[in-house]
Amino acid sequence: MSTQVNNFQPLLELPKTFATSQCILFKEELLICGGINTNGCYSYHTLKKQYKYICSYPNNVKLKGHCVVQLIHSQANLNEIHLLSFGGQDEYIMKQTFSMKYKSSDSKSENQSFNTWIKHNEDTNIGKFEDDLKG
Repeated sequence: MSTQVNNFQPLLELPKTFATSQCILFKEELLICGGINTNGCYSYHTLKKQYKYICSYPNNVKLKGHCVVQLIHSQANLNEIHLLSFGGQDEYIMKQTFSMKYKSSDSKSENQSFNTWIKHNEDTNIGKFEDDLKG
């Protein structure tokens, strides 16, 4: 008879329902970045066991299988992470690309240039107009 070991811990219930969201692990935080019918982004602090609202994608952005990746480069500050978000659009729909500098903090005034999705202009978008970038 074998015993089954469960290495996963259940998390607290999310403030919103997420489907096909993108997640990035950063230090003790799990960053949850949007999903189908949800443009909100949250942080889950694994030690404090609490969620925190970060920001939202613009209202007109539809996320259907988008991708969020960490940009790896020589960063001067190890307490921040740079993210790139792209895809999620059908073929023959204008592609959208966003970036964010994320920094964990409880102070909003300290994070004026952080924790906001910045839309790139059309000539820096990832994907061609005829590409299907869902999933």
